[in-house]
Amino acid sequence: MIVETRELFFTNSALKKALAWYQKAPKQTDLPLGVVTMVTPTPDGGLSVQIQQSGASRTREVLFTPGRTLALLLLFCRRQKVPIPRDAGKEIEAADDGLILIVRGETPTTAPPP
Repeated sequence: MIVETRELFFTNSALKKALAWYQKAPKQTDLPLGVVTMVTPTPDGGLSVQIQQSGASRTREVLFTPGRTLALLLLFCRRQKVPIPRDAGKEIEAADDGLILIVRGETPTTAPPP
C-alpha cells in the first residue's frame, strides 16, 4: 500500500477569501452577506467569523463547526483548482494564524504475476 499525506496551510487572508466564495454559494444560509472583518480558528478545527453587515453598528459572530469548515475549505480548493481526492481522508487542525487541511490517500499495490 502507498500512503500519501498532504498538508495544506490556509493563512488568515486565504480563509477570508474562502469565506467570500462561500458567501456567494447558492442556497447557503450559514454566512450572511457582509464584510468579513476577522477570522479566528477554534481549537477543534472550526472557525469564529466576525461579519460587519451593511447598516449595522456592531459586528456579528458566526461560528463554523469543523464539518462546515471542511466544506468551506473544499469549496475554496475547488474554486482555486487545487486537486483534492474525493476518497482521501481529511482532517483539520488549528494553527497559529490559520488552519491546516491534512489529506491522506491510500493506493493499493500489487505484485507482478509469478
